Amino acid sequence: MKRIEVISLDRIGLVGEISNVIRRLNGNIITHTANVVTDEKNNLVSHFTADIHFETASEDEAVSRRLRRIKNVRQVIITDL
Repeated sequence: MKRIEVISLDRIGLVGEISNVIRRLNGNIITHTANVVTDEKNNLVSHFTADIHFETASEDEAVSRRLRRIKNVRQVIITDL
């Protein structure tokens, strides 16, 4: 199982796009949270965290690369649980 954190500018549809990427990679979201805060420039920033079970082995770099392609994503952090 992996924990994935995605930090991005907030916008409508963001969580859906993250979920779609995970689904296409045969991942199942076990738990998740999404929080929005205001940064120093008064932008709304989303911090999405999810524990994911992948049906097949997945390489962190491939997952990270796919998530970073989502519009306005600033950072992706993946850790093994």
